[in-house]
Amino acid sequence: MRILIKTMIWLWLLMGILPAGVTLAAPPDISAAAAVLIDAKTGQILYEKKAHTHLAPASTTKILTAILAVESGRLDEEVKVSARAAATPGSSMHLQTGQKILLRELLTGLMLRSGNDAAVAIAEHLAGSVEEFVIQMNNKAQALGAYDSHFRNPHGLSAAGHYSSAFDLAWLARYAMLNPVFADIVNTRQTSIDWFDQRGREHDQDLRNTNKLLWMLEEADGVKTGTTGEAGPCLVSSATRDNQKLIAVVLHDHSRWFDSMKLLKWGFANFKLFDYAAKGDVVNTLPVTNGLKTEIDAIVADQAALVIDTAQYEQVSVEVDLPETIKAPVYQGQKIGEIVFFVQEKAVKTVDIVAAQEVEERTPARIFLNHLINWFRQLSAWGLI
Repeated sequence: MRILIKTMIWLWLLMGILPAGVTLAAPPDISAAAAVLIDAKTGQILYEKKAHTHLAPASTTKILTAILAVESGRLDEEVKVSARAAATPGSSMHLQTGQKILLRELLTGLMLRSGNDAAVAIAEHLAGSVEEFVIQMNNKAQALGAYDSHFRNPHGLSAAGHYSSAFDLAWLARYAMLNPVFADIVNTRQTSIDWFDQRGREHDQDLRNTNKLLWMLEEADGVKTGTTGEAGPCLVSSATRDNQKLIAVVLHDHSRWFDSMKLLKWGFANFKLFDYAAKGDVVNTLPVTNGLKTEIDAIVADQAALVIDTAQYEQVSVEVDLPETIKAPVYQGQKIGEIVFFVQEKAVKTVDIVAAQEVEERTPARIFLNHLINWFRQLSAWGLI
């Protein structure tokens, strides 16, 4: 079903919007075993190549590890590095057994230096063990819709049953980049962190981001590299131009830097974001008839935005379909209207408008009950009951 939806979106972009005589520029020729390009705001797929194929993700795994770390709310806690963490092979922050370091600093080392030791230290601190943390990783991946992924560790070193897909990694990165802490870290080229050794002496360590795209592409602002023998060179990248952010993923790609730039530049050159309203925005306030409240807010149920071929951007129009009044009862989240996107007078996308509040019907029984409740509240406030 997911592949069908993805294919329909692509066909919709090519056939449902573009009129006769208008075609997209051919996507770039890239050498990645699997790849995808999505618009970050809408999630629309702009390019794909074996996007749902299960492949080793290498250190792009750490995007999910970082999500759990950021959302823990414990970044200012001090972590004592275990022997297991310090002995983790591969890319490293060079942590030492018994060293004390803030979780925030570990997160920085995880994403900039790609420290496998940092990944284990984070996992043990947050979940008590790597094994318990991996359970949390897989639960979070499923909750976010990364259905083509299964993780066996927090760092991405090759392991049986440890896999993801280009689409899932883009989807996870899309979610992660909404968090300003995550977004700021992965957009940092170089920084230094403080830590204490086993004897309590303070040290500082310079960290340089492994994501060379931050230097190679002006608009680049993330996300994560990864390389193992099985996975080959991998890159999850993001870039922002004007009001549009694109996320590209290339897996097992020995030209990952240039292929990622090709995809991102192609995306910006050929697609524009028509951003009408954010999820939760109030579109209008409607009068309510026969209700205990006299009006209700009509809000956008989801992101009201459309990615459109650049040549067609000026031909996009929007209509808001709402009744003049609404009759009680009204339930919170109830659909009460639509936002409709048109291209050359052809409807191409709709977004629901829903009620922000509940409004009960005005009946004699309801009015009496409300008066009774208010009366008891007043007596309680006076200390009489």
